[in-house]
Amino acid sequence: MHFEAKIMANDIRHWRRLTVVLIVGSFLAACGSDGAVGVAGPPGPPGTDGPPYTGIEPIEAAKAESCATCHGGVGDDHQAIYDKYVDASVLELTFDSVTSVPGAIVGEFDVTLTFNIAENGAPFVDAVGLPSLDQKRFYAVQYDSATRQYLNGNTRLRESNVVPGANPGEYILTQTGVPFAPENPLAPFDGAQVYGYIARDALLKHAGGSGAELPAGSHVHLYDDVANTAMAFGTADVTDPAAYESAANVAGCNKCHGTPYMKHGYRAPEVDNLPDFGACKSCHYDDRTGGHEDWQYMVDDPLNWATAGLPETEVESKYAYKAKLMNDVHMAHAMEFPYPQSMANCATCHEGKLDQVLANTKFTFETCVSCHPVRGTDAWPELVDEDTGAVIQAEGAYYQEHRAPALEYLWTRGPSDLTYHIPIIENPTLDPAGDACQICHGNGISRPFNELHTGYDVRIANAAGVKYRDLFTVSIDDVSLAGDVLTIAYSASDPAIKPYVFASFYGWDSKHFIVPSHTRDGTDRCNARGCRFEYGPGDTNPLFPSFAEVAPASYELTVDMAQWLDGQPGFVPDLIADGVIRKAEITVAPRLDVDLGGGDTIAANLNAVTQTFDLGAGAFVANYFKGSNAVVDVTKCETCHNQLAVTWHTGRGRGGDIVACRNCHNPTYPGSHVEMASRSVENYVHAIHSFQDFDTADTFEVFDPVLAKRYDQHINHTFPNFTIRNCEACHLDGTYNVPDQSKSMPGVLSASDSVATWYEIVDGLAVEDPAGRNIGTVPELVTGPASRACGGCHRADLINADLAGDLAAFNEHTKAGGTLAENDEEDTILFGIIDKIMGMFE
Repeated sequence: MHFEAKIMANDIRHWRRLTVVLIVGSFLAACGSDGAVGVAGPPGPPGTDGPPYTGIEPIEAAKAESCATCHGGVGDDHQAIYDKYVDASVLELTFDSVTSVPGAIVGEFDVTLTFNIAENGAPFVDAVGLPSLDQKRFYAVQYDSATRQYLNGNTRLRESNVVPGANPGEYILTQTGVPFAPENPLAPFDGAQVYGYIARDALLKHAGGSGAELPAGSHVHLYDDVANTAMAFGTADVTDPAAYESAANVAGCNKCHGTPYMKHGYRAPEVDNLPDFGACKSCHYDDRTGGHEDWQYMVDDPLNWATAGLPETEVESKYAYKAKLMNDVHMAHAMEFPYPQSMANCATCHEGKLDQVLANTKFTFETCVSCHPVRGTDAWPELVDEDTGAVIQAEGAYYQEHRAPALEYLWTRGPSDLTYHIPIIENPTLDPAGDACQICHGNGISRPFNELHTGYDVRIANAAGVKYRDLFTVSIDDVSLAGDVLTIAYSASDPAIKPYVFASFYGWDSKHFIVPSHTRDGTDRCNARGCRFEYGPGDTNPLFPSFAEVAPASYELTVDMAQWLDGQPGFVPDLIADGVIRKAEITVAPRLDVDLGGGDTIAANLNAVTQTFDLGAGAFVANYFKGSNAVVDVTKCETCHNQLAVTWHTGRGRGGDIVACRNCHNPTYPGSHVEMASRSVENYVHAIHSFQDFDTADTFEVFDPVLAKRYDQHINHTFPNFTIRNCEACHLDGTYNVPDQSKSMPGVLSASDSVATWYEIVDGLAVEDPAGRNIGTVPELVTGPASRACGGCHRADLINADLAGDLAAFNEHTKAGGTLAENDEEDTILFGIIDKIMGMFE
């Protein structure tokens, strides 16, 4: 039998009878002439009162989604935009010559650049200034191979000076007052380059507001057609042995930003005739004064930053830096952006070149503060005395777990005498003698920097770069069923591993669990974690009546499904007998602490393993929504995240398999941290990658300018492919259109957060907004899989923009094309709707 839905149907039969009478009466009246008015009859006896008419009950009203009728190929449409961005351009830009003559002022030159533009191989003909192109920029910069630095750069060759040449597709740009002749660099420079790019047909260039993917004023745009080229001279030429060679790899950028990677959406780091990142040096040349002092300011003294405590001139002086690539890339990723992995994982960008970047001489003060704040005022983690365990300082109000820790915190907690670092504490930009750090580090006084930074995230890999998940593994060896009892045999590659075991049960052969492991049963006979289908070594849980180590690192565990009592949606053996549950998913999640040396240990991030088991056939099921039938490719996720689960969980066996994530991230749970979202993987991931923030109610429980400004900064970020519409950044081809309802259950969305305070940005500062938030009160809602999955992105956009009206319209749209009903505290409506909708596909 199906679980009881407890429906209280409304009696609307009297409305139906009335409708029939009216229709029949109208039909008869239309057949003959009007007769005489008859005598009124006596009053009839009073009728009995019927039940109050309250509308159709939510479960009765629930219906399958019709989204695919109009939006069936919407995922393909999204992907098509990104595909246009990354496919081959029909435009081609080539430089023919660069010549210079002395200018009107001694030491200056008039530089002439002759170039050609082709479209589909034919000459591209345009007017003065190339008006039909959206982007056109040309730069010249000099290079000194002795110092390996690009200097005297960012010399703009103005596109407004471009005129058509003698031949179709040929153009001539003449710039006066250039401080050097690119084709004839003078000492100390022995190289120079001219670089340019063009772009046309904007794909995404929003200016904020409803549905905008890019914030107002953003200089990140995507174009259908982009072309980059360059001409290099002397040692700037990539063929010269003295040419610049970066210690970073473009492949590292591609991991998060897609292939090909183009900064801002149109500037390529790989350009013909230039070394990798040589084109970037046209703007990020090594003596350029940086313009983002706020990056260091925001992490060094958060409250001061959020309230503009320092005059702008003092900020520019105190946090002055050079806008070379190392500084701007490190600071942007360590300070401004929510970088999805540890900045200590240098191998992400410097793979194969770690010996260069981890050499002790590379760790100057400039390098250190490109990732670490110096003071981190009120942004430290809890500081504990390493000898006594006493708390020296409580966690700061503005501490953020995944930031690089402040140098002053590291010095305070470490064994070194803080007085050595006082000059730097007093002035964050002071670097005594340039290489003062090496006076102690690497000279027998303090540990060398390549021991402090291995180049790898210590939670993921050892000092040799080998991931712990490859060193320590677990396996599911056998599963059998006798009556209501499952017996699971599993093993570990090392006796020190502690394997945890989870059992979840699929509903209606969908990809979701009707009884996920993380659901408590309805009793109070277990510990604080409740009776869940989750077993950890040493647990006492009646759902797991026996555990045995049958051989070293080899185990056997029994699961009594009949012991899961009084929980929604019903008694598991009955759900199996009724055909609601046909398959189980077994997960083994290993845990292991590894020794880092010096008395420090870390919880290593290991991979879970999963195995689908057919309860009727008593056999394993291969590739059940995984492997060749997966929706998401985990390796794609890990190009950006390095290894799953590390940056949002403590690791500990949660990596490796999206199916394992579903033990907790199931559509039957509302989002516990994300408002108006389901905790299902698809809803959470879509909302998070649309930069909806966590725990908004907690953030604004009491107005704090730091938290408000951080919130505003977060919601204005963009997916690192410059658009969330690159579905294939995570998904496999063909798996990102409207979900198949027979394979994806309805689910529940969390209510809107009750926000006590709110903010507005005035002159770049977050100030309290007494009018409060606009989004209003939205209850916990039950809805269908498309509303949940697609809504993960769309609702996030509307919530971030506080567009209450648009959000209400979106919800009504999904209701009209499917189901949207307010849930009850007992989840009766949730499970009743799931039962009704999924029963349609049996």
